[in-house]
Amino acid sequence: MNTIYSQARSFRTIGPDRVESGAGSIDRLPKRLDAIGATRVLVATSKSVLANTPNVQRVEALVGDRLAGLFAACREHSPEEDVDHVVAALETSDADAVVSIGGSSVFDTVKVATSRFADRTGDAPIPQIAIPTTLSAGEFSPGAGYTAANGEKALVIDYRVSPACVILDPAATVDTPDALWLGTGIKALDHALEAVWSRRPHPYVDALALEAVRLLFHNLPLTRRGTDLEPRAACQLGAWMSIAGVGASGMRLSHFLGHQIGARMHIPHGVTSCILLPAVMRYLRDDTLDAQVRIAAAMGVETSGRKREAVADEGADRLAALIAGLGLPATLSAAGGKPEDIDAVASASMRAAASLGLTDDLPNGADSVRAILLSVYE
Repeated sequence: MNTIYSQARSFRTIGPDRVESGAGSIDRLPKRLDAIGATRVLVATSKSVLANTPNVQRVEALVGDRLAGLFAACREHSPEEDVDHVVAALETSDADAVVSIGGSSVFDTVKVATSRFADRTGDAPIPQIAIPTTLSAGEFSPGAGYTAANGEKALVIDYRVSPACVILDPAATVDTPDALWLGTGIKALDHALEAVWSRRPHPYVDALALEAVRLLFHNLPLTRRGTDLEPRAACQLGAWMSIAGVGASGMRLSHFLGHQIGARMHIPHGVTSCILLPAVMRYLRDDTLDAQVRIAAAMGVETSGRKREAVADEGADRLAALIAGLGLPATLSAAGGKPEDIDAVASASMRAAASLGLTDDLPNGADSVRAILLSVYE
């Protein structure tokens, strides 16, 4: 008897209080600042978003005389030094709100900083409004990763620091470099697939994650070298759906391995998903077969009258073909990874797996991690 619906579970809704979406939604920023009572706003972003897009200037104009400061030095993988600098900026600007614009490294830096600043002051965390320019979807999560001084990726989960509002304006994404935009789209697929084959599956999460797979598989190729806002908006909604159940379903191999590869080998998180996700799909096939059949069907694979193993294998092949067709790196060597870093990544990954309760997928310990990494090296 199937007990997927009657099985006892606990589900915690997480994420922003409000999501504004669609072309031109960035113009609602003043209204959202009014709603959270903001009078002194710190704008946080990266050097590349500031230099290569009109987004920061647009945000500053909308913030107007409430602008209390600009921090435009958030870097990839959120180094702890950047977190400390944002904490200092919050203090010197006397900000009562933060508007963050960019990708997940910006949002992670700000989330960790506002968490630490709140712990220091004893006050509630300063509220945030997030305007993403990529598809990583970190703006929807209370979790944040940063690179500690020892070079390992650390994870902070603080439910107080989910952004109060996320603004999904596809026009804010058109200047994002193709490789970054498309790679983070695969990262969103990573969220969705890991939700469906989670050890804590949930029917509500499955429905959203599988629709995310459909939206991203169909629309992501349409955004390559294009400025049409419709497929970009569809991808944004898919990224949102992909991470909607992160608190209920948790992560699995691809996510935490990608975190350690990113921190040690300095590879963007979207690219780590491009490298790992098809391999992890194949590695977990027999243990997650029913989930993989549902995923393959969402990718457009014919399932009727076929063996489940064949369906799952075709799903992994289609995922690999999507990544190749987008022109994204599919191996560690292509992304600049060095073989001498594999042992350090394997050791760090096992420490992360132990802290996250994910060692069951790695029966041979660090050797299991090494085998996966070597399979995607070249």
